[in-house]
Amino acid sequence: MTASLDLPPTPTTADPVILPGLLSGLGITPRQVPAWITDPNLIADILAGHADIPADFMGDTQ
Repeated sequence: MTASLDLPPTPTTADPVILPGLLSGLGITPRQVPAWITDPNLIADILAGHADIPADFMGDTQ
């Protein structure tokens, strides 16, 4: 795991970007599960962070 202090500095001219996947990956926000996923085991894996759903498939959860 890379600590945030090990990352290169962001240029001062860069626009701030906060991606939902980054926030959920860091545990800041809960992970989202698309409504079309009904398998309880897959839902548990997504919420635990063991499975990721590409943004293209998120549908109405965004």
